[in-house]
Amino acid sequence: MPIYEQAYRRWEARGPLRAVRFWPITREALSLVLAKRAFIGLLVLVWIPFVVRLIQVYIVTRFPEAGRVLPVDGRLFGDFLNQQTGLTLLLSIFGGAGLIANDLRTGAILVYLSRPLTRRDYVLGKLSVLMALNYSATLLPALLLYAVSLGLAPELFLKWELAWIAPMIVLHATILSLVVSLVALAISALSRSARVAGLAFAGVIVGLEIVRGVLEGILDRPEARVLSLQNDLRIIGNLLFGVAETGGAVPAIYPIAVLVLTAAGCLAILRARVRAVEIVR
Repeated sequence: MPIYEQAYRRWEARGPLRAVRFWPITREALSLVLAKRAFIGLLVLVWIPFVVRLIQVYIVTRFPEAGRVLPVDGRLFGDFLNQQTGLTLLLSIFGGAGLIANDLRTGAILVYLSRPLTRRDYVLGKLSVLMALNYSATLLPALLLYAVSLGLAPELFLKWELAWIAPMIVLHATILSLVVSLVALAISALSRSARVAGLAFAGVIVGLEIVRGVLEGILDRPEARVLSLQNDLRIIGNLLFGVAETGGAVPAIYPIAVLVLTAAGCLAILRARVRAVEIVR
């Protein structure tokens, strides 16, 4: 009887389950984040602008002349999402700083990748945590605001020429949440301390904003704005919702290129840092 050699074969999940192998990572990380009372308070805080915008729509429907001071149109949702950018940064600092840093510190990342999980499953699982948190501050309240606005003021929003608002909300919220989440996750992967990663993330955001302000003041050129990640996201939001730029317009290709390069750089960092073998030097 012939004997055939059978080498090691990686165990793979059943076909229907392979696409969702990341879900247990997301579920466990979300449960740990949401178990913190302080973080629940932060989630409540991010909904305060939603209430303010809702009051704005209500006032305009009752007192139409107030629309001159409080404009209610497609720009309302662009301004709202731009306002939420700072809150998504806070959510990413407190919710994402330790997502990979803690696993690197404890060695848990080696345990994850020794199971039938790929590097892509691990990154997708961690990224989904931040996307869910950031969507709770952008996509969910913006779509709810749009739905309530349709009910309160159908004469203002229930028009065919304004049907673009909902798709633009989804697109803007996705770009905003994805870029911020990737940056937070990449910085977390560069450290073994959640505290250091959180401070580094805040330092990068604030530092780029300071550099942008200094160079814009010295050079007096609107192109200097693209050095700030927050400003790039705001410019994209203004372009999507037709909000006029103040101080001179920036060509759309500049912020788009910066955001694409930022996302690609973050993915490269994650590819280099997330590995099943720890290299000790």
